[in-house]
Amino acid sequence: MSEPCASAFTLPATLNSLPLLGERLRQFLAPRQLAESWIFMLDLALCEAATNIIRHGYRQDKGESYHVTFSADVRQVIVTLRDEGQPIPPALLQAAASGGQPEPAALAELAESGRGLRLIYDCVDEVSYQQQGAANLMILRKNLPPAGA
Repeated sequence: MSEPCASAFTLPATLNSLPLLGERLRQFLAPRQLAESWIFMLDLALCEAATNIIRHGYRQDKGESYHVTFSADVRQVIVTLRDEGQPIPPALLQAAASGGQPEPAALAELAESGRGLRLIYDCVDEVSYQQQGAANLMILRKNLPPAGA
């Protein structure tokens, strides 16, 4: 597929939205005829990121929602998740990016281990996280396999 393409949608901030999220990802990727093992890794990272938004960003407030954008070009697939919940503590992001363990104080902020962030980093080629005003943006990039692979 030589031309960039994109798909954007909003989902309720509930764990019940995760199956639909995975389904939408597979629909978006279907024309690219990618191996299931490649899709699985991106789906795992995506669902883990959405779970973090739901559980930690919004503290499971069912009245909230998060926004997802899928885009692709000839080199990669890019998934952007946008929410307006609590941001991820910088210490947890730094520990996940470096493969290290976060400080105990940072762990207490999430009341869980923070291993999900490391999983996200392990499943995709690049993760970026930024705040734009009240919005949190997590961008996942996964390089497409070489042609014929």
